[in-house]
Amino acid sequence: MSLIESILGPNGDLSRLLPDYAYRPEQIEVAKQIAASFENERICLAEAGTGVGKTMAYLVPALEQICEGKRVVVTTHTLNLQGQLVQKDIPLLQRAAGDPSFRAVLVKGMGNYLCKYNLEYESTLPLLGHEEPLQRIRAWAETTKTGDVAELPFSARGWSEVNCDRDTCHRQECHYYDECFYFNMRREAEKAQLIVANHALFFSDLVIRMAEPGAGILPPYDFVIFDEAHHVEEVASRVFGVEFSNYRIPSFLNRLKKLRSAGLDANRLETLDFLNSDLFQFFSGVRRKEFFFSDVFDQSGMTSINSTASQLLVVLKELNSELDGRARDIREDDEMSADRLEGYARTGARIAGDLQALLFEESKDWFVWGERLGPASRVVQTMLHRTPVRVSDILSEQFWKQLKGSALVSATLSNSGGFSYARSRLGIADADEVVVGSPFDFKEQSLLYVPAHMPFPSSEPGYVQELTAEIARILCYSEGRAFVLFTSYRMLEAVHSALAPELDFPLLRQGEMPNQSLLQEFRKLPNCCLFGTSSFWEGVDVQGEALSCVIIDKLPFSVPDSPVSRARIAAIEEDGGNAFAELSVPEAQIRLKQGFGRLIRTQSDRGVVAIFDSRLWKKSYGRAFFDILPPARVTRSLDEVRRFFENRAALVDE
Repeated sequence: MSLIESILGPNGDLSRLLPDYAYRPEQIEVAKQIAASFENERICLAEAGTGVGKTMAYLVPALEQICEGKRVVVTTHTLNLQGQLVQKDIPLLQRAAGDPSFRAVLVKGMGNYLCKYNLEYESTLPLLGHEEPLQRIRAWAETTKTGDVAELPFSARGWSEVNCDRDTCHRQECHYYDECFYFNMRREAEKAQLIVANHALFFSDLVIRMAEPGAGILPPYDFVIFDEAHHVEEVASRVFGVEFSNYRIPSFLNRLKKLRSAGLDANRLETLDFLNSDLFQFFSGVRRKEFFFSDVFDQSGMTSINSTASQLLVVLKELNSELDGRARDIREDDEMSADRLEGYARTGARIAGDLQALLFEESKDWFVWGERLGPASRVVQTMLHRTPVRVSDILSEQFWKQLKGSALVSATLSNSGGFSYARSRLGIADADEVVVGSPFDFKEQSLLYVPAHMPFPSSEPGYVQELTAEIARILCYSEGRAFVLFTSYRMLEAVHSALAPELDFPLLRQGEMPNQSLLQEFRKLPNCCLFGTSSFWEGVDVQGEALSCVIIDKLPFSVPDSPVSRARIAAIEEDGGNAFAELSVPEAQIRLKQGFGRLIRTQSDRGVVAIFDSRLWKKSYGRAFFDILPPARVTRSLDEVRRFFENRAALVDE
């Protein structure tokens, strides 16, 4: 019997460990395909519907490779899934396999770990307002075994002064190296056969390896499993690119100003602060949330921006020379401050390099854009980005060809029955593919309501009024207990404002408290409704009657005039492709599956998904959206929705 069958089969090890274990043939199918792909050193693209148990479906094939002496990396998008893997799923696998001896290590980036050298250095400085948090951190440092900020039992104000930092780290030369929390984690990872990371750290490691083969954060590995793989393109684009906020230089200056004994030129620091303010002042009047520079600045404006940035680069270069020179001058008398100055010179060089790339390195393979974050963000109002048009070219050459095998797994990775979209976006020329549906009975457990009488979505007052009235009717039938999901915060606000005085149910709104607090309130309050945008379309799990209805205002097409969409659309069309068919529809299909997937989370869940977008019936592409959704019964009748909830209530009463 194979390891997969012996662990996941109907009479396997998990069935004996878990009283409520349910054998799922779909899980076995995914596991066997991943195992075969690993054996043949190929890439596997796998979609597993809700309830399949995709985590064990990839962990068991990983265990097979571990038993053969291979090292496997599992990388996720969210911290929640990382924690579940390390605290629950991997220990369960070890028990099921009867061999807990293989090591699994959670790997995080440097900034998550306390640096004892930095903590010692902070103790030598004048007190500048962080003394109480630092005293608490010092006490915690005496007891913690990991130095991981996630384990701090209090708010970590002042953490940025004492965490590990690549620019100030002395590595083997540090007298704390043998007891360093970060390098202890690295040493544990070297001994481990299973590494758990996140997508951002994984691709940061790849960037380091691309620049310096043999270097990196992660130890050498044989196979990689990407869970939540539908986020890979988004994260890789961000990591391969550059982000530069208005607060980056002020944050750097705040750290420099603490070096009172360094004798740095105060005028130069003030000039740097002034030029940074001057640069970002150009963007302060931009009303668009996201923009290409060419959309908001004429040639004169761009000339002024580049002139200010050029001056900024000159002063940064002068400052870095001063930091290096001053470090040499004081090293004999104050080695710790000299080390810090050299580290800050490296920080300044990275800042200058990123600014240079953003504004002065033109390439058809990259695009530069900005976003205004608004008053909700207290210190970062503007973020400038340099983003690759395609990560597919980078990944194809620098990653997939170098790897023995990989599995990309998600509940929402395919579109229109296949993985052509995922392969094209990620640069995967050839792969094994497996798509399995959910073991849940969607025809019995759910109803999909799509009214045909609604006008096409718009921002006109008449449409908003009609949409609000339709949502109110559904919520009355469901007696609240609903997620109401929107593609824009503006529409969310409009509908919520109209319904709040009219309905007796609690109506929570994204933004009024942290998302986790909103979920806690939703689970706690009877008949509650939660109005949300992108954060609540995926990764949210509410089981039972508390969530009996998911309402979606319209098909989740990306905003066509956003810089990212425009750059990617232009690239496809320049190659002679059809951007709507190759990008817009697949993106929206995957997003719609995510929203639908909030409803049915267990065998006993029942409910209605309502999508108020008549384009599903009236546009030629509408059938493509119906085809990718779970096989729920579909209706245009509001009366059938009412009857569904009446029957559901009768079943509950029984």
